[in-house]
Amino acid sequence: MKIGIRQLFDRWLHGTWWIKIIIILGIALSIFFVSATILIIIDDKTEFDKENWWRLYYYFSDPGVQAELMTNNNLPKYVGLIMSTLGAIFLSGLLISTITNMFERKSDKWRMGFSYYKLEDHIVIIGSDQMVHGLVNQLCEEQNNNIVVMTSADVEQMRNSLHASLKNKKDKKRIIVNYGQRDSENYLSKINIAHAKEVYILGDTSEFDDIESFHDSLNVQCVTLIANQCKRCGRKGLPCHVLFDYKTTYHVFQYADLGPEITEHIDFHPFNFYDFWARKVFVVGASKNEDITYKPLDYIPITDRESNKYVHLIVLGMSKMGQAMALQAAHIAHFPNYRKRKTKITFIDRNGKVEMGEFKQKCGELFKVSRSTYIDADAWAEAEERRIDGEAPIEKERYITTTGLVDEYKHLVEEGDTDKDFIDIEWQFIKGDDHNPIVQELLKQYAKDDDAMITVAICLNLTHISLRSAMYLPKEYYEKDIPILVQQRKTSTIASTLNGKGFDKEKRKKLLYKNITPFGMVYDCYDLHIVSSVETCKRISSVYDYYFKNGTTPTYIKPEEADEVWKSKIITKRWSNIFAAASIPTKLRCIGSKWSINNNCFLENLTNDQIELLAEIEHNRWNVEELLLGYRPVKKEEDNDIFANRSKKQEYKEKFIHYDIRPYNGLKEDEKGNLASVYDMVIVKSLPLILNHPQTTMNNDKS
Repeated sequence: MKIGIRQLFDRWLHGTWWIKIIIILGIALSIFFVSATILIIIDDKTEFDKENWWRLYYYFSDPGVQAELMTNNNLPKYVGLIMSTLGAIFLSGLLISTITNMFERKSDKWRMGFSYYKLEDHIVIIGSDQMVHGLVNQLCEEQNNNIVVMTSADVEQMRNSLHASLKNKKDKKRIIVNYGQRDSENYLSKINIAHAKEVYILGDTSEFDDIESFHDSLNVQCVTLIANQCKRCGRKGLPCHVLFDYKTTYHVFQYADLGPEITEHIDFHPFNFYDFWARKVFVVGASKNEDITYKPLDYIPITDRESNKYVHLIVLGMSKMGQAMALQAAHIAHFPNYRKRKTKITFIDRNGKVEMGEFKQKCGELFKVSRSTYIDADAWAEAEERRIDGEAPIEKERYITTTGLVDEYKHLVEEGDTDKDFIDIEWQFIKGDDHNPIVQELLKQYAKDDDAMITVAICLNLTHISLRSAMYLPKEYYEKDIPILVQQRKTSTIASTLNGKGFDKEKRKKLLYKNITPFGMVYDCYDLHIVSSVETCKRISSVYDYYFKNGTTPTYIKPEEADEVWKSKIITKRWSNIFAAASIPTKLRCIGSKWSINNNCFLENLTNDQIELLAEIEHNRWNVEELLLGYRPVKKEEDNDIFANRSKKQEYKEKFIHYDIRPYNGLKEDEKGNLASVYDMVIVKSLPLILNHPQTTMNNDKS
């Protein structure tokens, strides 16, 4: 390959600093010896003696000595002039400018994020997503490790914004911002990612081409490249927390595992912004960074099978956030009195029919076994407008459609059972804006129901529209202090001003909008305490594993054994344990106990009545979980086939057909002769062990 002189020169200018110094010194010395030799030859009077060579060198290295040397040597003046000029150009000029340039380039490299360091046990955040600021502050509070943020965006701007957002300015010293493309193995190796303690792959914002966002695919590609890096150096189990923007992509990793060549080296933790916020609101009940608390859906605990109380979640806007809030509620809102009153989830959206169709398609089999109602409030309101005074009232049934358990699954419900739709959650979809008069009237009716524990979640994408909807609900919502959650994109300041945050209790009581609570802020999404709750999920997994192997519940759990069991589980089983853990606070409220997912809990052993009650609740929750994970119930012929040969149960399960998705009182024995409800009882009976310290033992005899 032919390389030109200009190309070589350009490479030299942008090369390594020590190579530049050597080349400059080589050129300077060559110029000195050549010019000195020529001058000595030209001047017959000058001899090749040691003293003259040193005098020539003095001229060359320091032009300032000319006046002194001229009076004390026999060299002609023009020789000193020529050597001084050459020295000024080739030695002093080039060398000093090169060294100065070297420091400037070093500074520029750091400023632009091209200064990479061989760190170990550091924390890596990849991407400049807006939640990076809150994550960095949490990491600074919780850990003392160096934090490397790698981004393909403007590094200097990213560094300045991170420094400005820090709560403790001393943390600037351990935050390193580097430039890098996350789909480049070269950049990943530069930040020594295989030797990191933990990795957070957030991605950069606004990653769109003319067709779609490629944020999620790049994040998956990044995980693959990190696994390759880990494989080369023998690293295993590197925790990688990966953000997925699309709910569909996120769901992929609830159904399917990454390949073994990745999972062998990566401890994979996918998360979604909207799902994370739904968990913060309904499971954790708090936003630590913003010092905000959220009421649980069952803010009046339902502890009695005969209670008339029920949870009603009203979601304004079927946005990504709205759907995430509803699905999280569907996972946890299961109560003892489900035969009398089901949990109700209502969506209100101007594009309600289309959004309902997409939501039902996404949730698959769930809506074939649960009750749902569609109300066309727009058409209803239009008909009311056209109605002339004196005409017969509008037949509202024309605008209301209800569906329930489909024929192919009716065999699962016993004759005479009043609960025809055995799922304990019912759904309602309303087409219309919140200012539609029919919608307003329906909202008033909901608020007047004293048995309903209503929570309103306003999930509109525009902050000012969400605030408007929150402020103009029917007056009953403010008079009855019904929780109103309002999505705020950037900051909670306006909503917090409305609800009087920081005021004393007496002054807040007098405020009209005291029940409005902000959520969904992009800077306050990621919560390390939610992530740490995976330990609870591991203990649940360990309890199941122990029971399947030994036929009894464990009396202790070793953390290292729980870790091994967790690693061996397929992805759907992991998610099942995650959902089970999220439902624990609700279960405990059903027996009059309280627990925060962020704290240790020392729960006394449960009574037989409590175990039976919570086992039934757990099965109802599990039904919804499995349906949302993609499983479906058995059809009649499949039911008969498994009943005749119980060993086929696993065969059907591998096809995502589950024999146990049915009412609690209709559960049947498996091939081992165990009634399926025993598995619900096992996990409930082990709650004290799961929630207490991992090394704590429990006395099974008391239960």
